[in-house]
Amino acid sequence: MSLLGPGFLLSAAVFATAVLLFLVAGFLLTPVLQTRRQITEQLLAQGIKSRRSLEAQTELTRIAARRPVEAYFKAIEKENSQPDALEAKLFRAGFHQPSAPVVYIALRIGFVVIGFLAAYVVLSNLLPPRLPAFLTFGGSFLLGLGCIVIPSIALDRFENAQKQKYRRGFPDFMDMMLTCADAGMSLEAAVERVSSELAGTHKALGVQLAIMTLQMRAGKPLRDALRELADRIGIEEARSLAVLFRQSEELGTSLTEALRVYSDEMRTQRILRAEEKANALPVKMVLPLGLCVFPVVLMIVMLPVIIRMKGIFF
Repeated sequence: MSLLGPGFLLSAAVFATAVLLFLVAGFLLTPVLQTRRQITEQLLAQGIKSRRSLEAQTELTRIAARRPVEAYFKAIEKENSQPDALEAKLFRAGFHQPSAPVVYIALRIGFVVIGFLAAYVVLSNLLPPRLPAFLTFGGSFLLGLGCIVIPSIALDRFENAQKQKYRRGFPDFMDMMLTCADAGMSLEAAVERVSSELAGTHKALGVQLAIMTLQMRAGKPLRDALRELADRIGIEEARSLAVLFRQSEELGTSLTEALRVYSDEMRTQRILRAEEKANALPVKMVLPLGLCVFPVVLMIVMLPVIIRMKGIFF
């Protein structure tokens, strides 16, 4: 029991954390250094010697925009062979680095180790010493094992945050598509132009549209590319747009008019969502008002009365 005291476990936790941080830093820095060397070689091959020149900055921006696209195609290849591939889920959550799966697995292991050691230190100090040691060890093991879900929950939150980014940028995408269609551009050319324009304002949606553009260049029909776009970003607006395009092609109706009607519906839905959040705000403000504001107001109101009663009664 003396060998597994709180001091020993604390030292073990510090050592395990240091090793974990060293491994994570190694997995993160090695791909970064390799990528930096490859970019330098590309710039030198094009005759650009300084990374600070305007040509170099333009080329670096272009390379940075291509990285998520290349990461997607690598992830989709693995997803075809493994339907529940971790790389595809990490890509949907916005992590495009090649070392992201290794870092994710290392974080899960690290949370288990740190949770176990922290729980053991706490339980050994709180529980009576007469209890058997295996109860403390077993409880710490269960609590540490429960910490394995923390990275999964964080990954789901990142994925939901990406969906919110897509949802905020989708109305702008529809407006720009409608403008390009009114100008006489084909829908394929409109998607390519809009994807380049949205890369600066809505980067996440611009990356997905760039992937869709490459798929259409490879010969995939527009409605199939839209359906896969809806599957990638996972929002209802994209699925409705894919269904709208398929029905317009099957029925022979005007796609421009369909886009205009759907764009108006999306604006109406955005207004309704804003009104829904505004109506829910008073209910959400009840708890902070009751805990923070109401005691202060009560103190300000009652303090003069208490001071006057002090002079009269006591």
